[in-house]
Amino acid sequence: MRVTSITEYTPRVGTVVEFTADVTGQPQPSPVPPSFNQRFHLGDLDDAERVWIAGAFEVQGSLDTRALAWAFEHLIDRHDTLRSSFVRVPAGIERTIYEPGSVQMRQSTRTTFSSASTLRNHLRNALELHCDARRFPSYTCFGIDRPDTSTILCAFDHSNVDAMSIAVVVDEIHTLYDAYRRCPSNPETDLPPVGGFVEYCRIEATLPLVDPADERMVRWSNFLTECGGTTPRFPLDLGVAEGETAPQATTVTSLLDAQHTLAFEQLCARSGAGMFAGVVAAIGQACADIGGPSRLPFLFPLHTRHQQQFSRALGWFTTNAPMTVEVERDLTDTITAAHTAFRAALPLSTVPIPQVLNNLGDAFTLSRRDVFMVSYIDYTRIGGHERFDRTDAHHISNATVSDDAQFWVSRTTSGLALRSRFPDTATARSVMTAFTTELVALMRASAATPESAALTP
Repeated sequence: MRVTSITEYTPRVGTVVEFTADVTGQPQPSPVPPSFNQRFHLGDLDDAERVWIAGAFEVQGSLDTRALAWAFEHLIDRHDTLRSSFVRVPAGIERTIYEPGSVQMRQSTRTTFSSASTLRNHLRNALELHCDARRFPSYTCFGIDRPDTSTILCAFDHSNVDAMSIAVVVDEIHTLYDAYRRCPSNPETDLPPVGGFVEYCRIEATLPLVDPADERMVRWSNFLTECGGTTPRFPLDLGVAEGETAPQATTVTSLLDAQHTLAFEQLCARSGAGMFAGVVAAIGQACADIGGPSRLPFLFPLHTRHQQQFSRALGWFTTNAPMTVEVERDLTDTITAAHTAFRAALPLSTVPIPQVLNNLGDAFTLSRRDVFMVSYIDYTRIGGHERFDRTDAHHISNATVSDDAQFWVSRTTSGLALRSRFPDTATARSVMTAFTTELVALMRASAATPESAALTP
């Protein structure tokens, strides 16, 4: 699964097939409120930010539009978050839910493109229109029809999905598409039943309050206080004044190939650490090496799919934990320190973020739009990941505006890659070039040491 942004996505030219959703019936009010992530994303709904996520992959031969429409409709019926809509009421934002079978996809237009950049811009504009939390459905699907291989792209407003959801979408749509092509009159799959994100939101809304004196709450408060009463920031100047934003820039960098990823993982294991600790240790070391501080505070997202029923459900199943990397004498020592910090941070992820902010009250101010964060996902541990490489699967995010740096590190069978999101300023581009150059050199050198090489098959 290649993690990228729409500005870096370059599909082959072909005929773009667009679909329109026909919605029947009326949604029913739901007593289950939006999740915390959804409320934060939706704002007051009238000005909900256009943040969407898409999954794209290849299928053999010309596009079967009936198979794609059926597959997408079946996906909607399987996952209740795709049948949720949100309405603004005097008390805030409420959820409504459509019944299964309420959404039918029909082919609407076919447009042939001979320029990859023109095709990409067309997709971007169409996704801005369709993936809008103020409308229902706030998602859509596309095909790029070609005689040899075609592309399927499914995109969703962020309120519907997270990164893991996109992996599930790629796997399920491919399975459903193939089933319909094999037998249109009776498509059969072995997809298991899944739990619903709405049920997850109900559970989240009933979580008990954490005592302000609880050690986890105290450590959260201390972390944010040490960050100046706000969220952590990337430690180097990115050329954006306080209160301002710039258009988002994105870079996608290969960190390690498959062989060196294995060697780096084994290097981490010799320090008693996992890959995430190794990655954030290398990020902290690289920042310090180009003039940054020796302490690197940041947030890292974790999934909350702890119950089996939610393991392959679509939804926004993430929370965050705070962590600080202390840069030591060399990378192996930093990895050891990062692992200790990571283990200590995990219990803090069990404190709901709204409760942390309520506990801080006026002592906390959200001074920036973006939060400095490092995300890590290992796609090789996801069921069906073998299909991702075979079908050239992509995780594609929208590009909006930015005022801080954010990093997504992904592991695939091809190795480790870094997607960086930051303000598009001359200062930021210079800093990010220096940072990624140092990070790549550091990780490749550490994975090529005699000790690491001896462990590599």
